[in-house]
Amino acid sequence: MGTEIVLVRHGETDWNQAGRFQGSEDIPLNDKGKSQAKKLAQRLKNKQFDAIYASDLSRAFKTAEIIADNHNLVIKERKALQEINFGEWEGLTFADLQAEYQSEFEAWEQDPVTNGAPSGENLAKFQTRVVASLKKILIDDTSKRVLVVTHGGVVRVLVATFLGMPLAKCWRLSQSNTAVSQLNFYDDEVILELFNSTVHLE
Repeated sequence: MGTEIVLVRHGETDWNQAGRFQGSEDIPLNDKGKSQAKKLAQRLKNKQFDAIYASDLSRAFKTAEIIADNHNLVIKERKALQEINFGEWEGLTFADLQAEYQSEFEAWEQDPVTNGAPSGENLAKFQTRVVASLKKILIDDTSKRVLVVTHGGVVRVLVATFLGMPLAKCWRLSQSNTAVSQLNFYDDEVILELFNSTVHLE
C-alpha cells in the first residue's frame, strides 16, 4: 500500500482577489476564503486522514484549522511548506512589475528556475525546500493518507517534480483557492489521482 498525499491550496485572500504577488507575506483569509474553506471542510468531513500538515502562514493554517474541526487531529505546522518568497515583488501586480522591475521581470519570465525576484527565491531553491519537506512527511507518515494544506506554488512544484515535468512549466498548472489535488506514492512510481478539484464550490 502506498501513501496518499492530499494537497489543498488555501482559501482566498484580498491579495488573491486583487491579483497581487503573494508569497511569504502573511496575508489572512478574507470572508470568501473562509467560506470556501468551510465548504471544503464539508466535502472532506467523512474522509479519513492519518495526519494533517500545514504551512505556518495564516491563510493556509486557518484553512487547515477549519478542515481539522471535523477530524481529531493536531495540525503539524511546517514553515518549509510556505509559498515561494517573492521578495521585493510581494504585494505588487503584474502591471507594477512591468513598470518598476521590467528587466528583472523579463528575466524571471524567460527563466524562473534560476532567476527570482530581488531578495526572493528562484524556482530551483523553492523546489529544493518544498520537495525536502514532502519527502520528510513521506518518511514520517508511511502507508497513510495525509492532508497537506499549503499554497498554489507549492502544489504546482510538487506535482511537476514528481511527474517529471520541466520545472519552468509548473506555472501552467492551474490552482484555484481550496482546490484539492492528490498524489499517490508507491514503491516505484507516483500517480496523480486528482488535480485542482473544486466541486465543493460549485
